[in-house]
Amino acid sequence: MPGFLDQRSRVVLGLATPLGLLAAFGLPLAVRAPVLYDTLLLAQPQLAPAFLGAAVAGLVNVLALFSGACAVFLLIGFFSAFTRQSWALGLVRKCCLAVVAWVTVYAYVVAEITGLIRDQELLVDDLKADAVRVFYWRWDLLWPAGVALLLVAGVYLFAWRRVAIKVFRPGADEQPAKGDLVVENLRTHGPDPRYRLSLWHSFGWHLLVIVLLPLLLQLGGCVEPYRVPKGSGNPVVALVKIVQPKKEKKKKILVNPNSAISFYIPDLDDSDVVKKVEEMTQVTYQADPNRVMGAMGAGGGKKGGWPDGMENALVRFIRLDYGGEGWDDGMDTLTRADLNFLDEFHRLTGFKVARKTESHPIRLLSKYPKGFAPPFVYMTGRAGINVPAGDLKVLREYLLDGGMLFADCGSPQWHSNFRGFVSALLPGEPFVVIADDDPIFQMPYTFRNGAPPLWHHGGTRALGVKYKGRWVVFYHPGDVHDAWKTGHSGISTQLAKGGFEMGVNVVYYAFTHYLELTRKYRK
Repeated sequence: MPGFLDQRSRVVLGLATPLGLLAAFGLPLAVRAPVLYDTLLLAQPQLAPAFLGAAVAGLVNVLALFSGACAVFLLIGFFSAFTRQSWALGLVRKCCLAVVAWVTVYAYVVAEITGLIRDQELLVDDLKADAVRVFYWRWDLLWPAGVALLLVAGVYLFAWRRVAIKVFRPGADEQPAKGDLVVENLRTHGPDPRYRLSLWHSFGWHLLVIVLLPLLLQLGGCVEPYRVPKGSGNPVVALVKIVQPKKEKKKKILVNPNSAISFYIPDLDDSDVVKKVEEMTQVTYQADPNRVMGAMGAGGGKKGGWPDGMENALVRFIRLDYGGEGWDDGMDTLTRADLNFLDEFHRLTGFKVARKTESHPIRLLSKYPKGFAPPFVYMTGRAGINVPAGDLKVLREYLLDGGMLFADCGSPQWHSNFRGFVSALLPGEPFVVIADDDPIFQMPYTFRNGAPPLWHHGGTRALGVKYKGRWVVFYHPGDVHDAWKTGHSGISTQLAKGGFEMGVNVVYYAFTHYLELTRKYRK
């Protein structure tokens, strides 16, 4: 292998490989940019008038042409590097400068389009494009360009070092090249060590705190505390009517007490089972059709929110990654079930919502500080549920400490598996049908007949587990997140509306009860 992996070969590969990778990215972008633009207008037709007036299509076409031209130029530079000719090194350097120009054009197009949406206050997915939303759009679109710039900066610097120059120009002198001087300057902090050292220390700390630390926290098993929007709200003005069931008096049979015949007839009311049922149904709830919607939250205010919440908090939607088939169904960029739900939640409630998909392994629930865990986590799937005992313990402790599992059936097979999973998760706690008049079906939206029926993978009645008077598991048997997907999986808009509103009820229930139960941790 010495003929290929010697120093000269490694130098050539180090210069050529990044150019080939960037060319492989640029060619698809050149082809797909106009297609993505047309797809965006089909999905968001309200943008068309503004985009036509600002000639956005022309910008996209310029980007596509420039991307194609740069990709071809990079391919030429990639193949020329293997010739090890003197002129090839200069071509590699010019390819690096071409990438800088390409990234500049790309960044300009992204800034112009997102700025147009913001400045004209256009709606995207029925949401107004505020400064925060535009920032996240730009970040998602531009970070790959930033990675490309760092990559070509390294290639360009390497192309000016003596070790690279000698490969392409064997007769060059042995004096340090420009690239070597730059590297040495960075290594030794230059002629003014105190200034250079302070400058790099400042840059390093900012990079660590702003970029690397949040990234490491996410990748290394740490979590961002969950914060509920602060405020004071009341989901309804007239909430529910409480109905006290009337107990009928027992009938007495008058007989001769001295008779030899026994007239004792056992009464079902003497049964222990009936007594427990009677205790559970002493107070029932009936929806008030005349109630008036208020701002969602608690505290009796009108603006919405919870007194125990945090200012400028984002409502987040976190799925459990347990590794089973279909655990992430709907999380892709096309169907985007969870993001569609958050967008609709924002439209219905006015609360700020996260702009990214989130998922956790179950074990990470133990990493949240007390009082700042997610009030609910979501779980779905299509097949088996194989969760180790340690994760079951973590999830059980999370539920008993105030959290809630919002489970959603993705197939008949998952329905039967989930019932077994609940038995192992909360042994001894009954998995029961949630009554149609339960408060979770009344606030803030009224469902007179319980959970809206959808695909019936596991029946038509919502099930749950109640612990100390609070639902710790809410299970929808009909694949409600299919209704949240883009296109609603083929069902009517009215049925999908019920699916979104049911989700809002579950989130409201989870937020309110979690904050009440964990208030002691936030004092």
